[in-house]
Amino acid sequence: MAYKNKYPYIFVHGMMGWGEENKLYKMPYWGMVCGNQMKQLRAEGIEAYAPQVSPVGSAWDRACELYAQLTGTRVDYGVAHSKEKGHDRFGMTFAKPLVPGWGSEKKIHLLGHSFGGATMRVLVELLTNGCEAERQATPADELSPLFEGGHGDWVKSLTAISAPHDGTSFTHAFPKLMVGVKYGVLALASVLGNMGSGRIYDFKMCQWGLVGELNAPRDHKNILNFKKIAKVAKSGDNVFDNLRIDNAMYINRHIHTSMDVYYFSVSGNGTKPVGDGTYVRAPIMIFAFIPFAKVMGRFPIGQNINGAEITEDWRKNDGLVSLESGRYPHLEPHCMFEEVKDKKIEKGIWHVLPDAIGDHGTVIGGSISFIGPGKADNYRNTYKYWINFLENLPD
Repeated sequence: MAYKNKYPYIFVHGMMGWGEENKLYKMPYWGMVCGNQMKQLRAEGIEAYAPQVSPVGSAWDRACELYAQLTGTRVDYGVAHSKEKGHDRFGMTFAKPLVPGWGSEKKIHLLGHSFGGATMRVLVELLTNGCEAERQATPADELSPLFEGGHGDWVKSLTAISAPHDGTSFTHAFPKLMVGVKYGVLALASVLGNMGSGRIYDFKMCQWGLVGELNAPRDHKNILNFKKIAKVAKSGDNVFDNLRIDNAMYINRHIHTSMDVYYFSVSGNGTKPVGDGTYVRAPIMIFAFIPFAKVMGRFPIGQNINGAEITEDWRKNDGLVSLESGRYPHLEPHCMFEEVKDKKIEKGIWHVLPDAIGDHGTVIGGSISFIGPGKADNYRNTYKYWINFLENLPD
């Protein structure tokens, strides 16, 4: 299959994910049991990258980190945002741009899995409209171009894959557990981040002082900083709080589609109905997601959570993300891809692809059904088809 390969592809991982720079990528996030998808794409002449952003950072912080990597600059989280959340303004510095020459003449395609969807949406929002609060709080000669606005045409397309656009119900179904998970993961970040070089699993939270910059000296004497852990947990500036439906809907009111960008989204379903309006895991779902799928499958419907109408489709899920939340941000315009795929595709509107049958890992190659000779072909061909489609979108 031939590709124009005009623009690079940036694959953005989700919560607790990892990028190519990480030693953990010996088990590739993109491709998993199907092999390293980035290497496979590059072998076919497609410019593709899987950068690392904070596994537990907020969508805002992750978007700032992604921008710095793409441009080869120092992470600037913004004067206003940093002051509001209580962390340092600057993060780590990237010596070289991941995409040299990135701009309106050399756009990028963004593909994000899970919380990578929210990360991409914030990035495009900032590129397009900037941030007035940052413009007001920052001297003009210090303002990051990310907060200027007017750069929406730097992105050609955005594809969200099993992304919790309107949040996810498991964060509400397990309220006490989620608090424990949040503190537990942040404690793990403090421990791992202050051991060795930090390359085993880089949590990228140096703005909080929780871990050092990559390859910088580690704080071995204060390997478990409970005060800083609590500060991050209570700030709301983390993935755990962003994933709540009420918080996600609040964030959605400040993120809008760009008229320069093509938007696509696919949601997953690994559940089946049991006859009483509830849903349980289907055979395609691996055991790790079963507890979440079960509770999400009987999440109370008929309620309104900060503007999100909880219907039966919220009970259908892939083990982490509700089907309805993954389809598109419900405050934004949308259409069904199958109804318009043979027509002119419009920018600035979400095109909802047919639901993917599988669990949260299936869409990134993490299904046991892909193990064995030839069994990963369908996964690889699906992405080849989609990249070919994106390459043929008009500018």
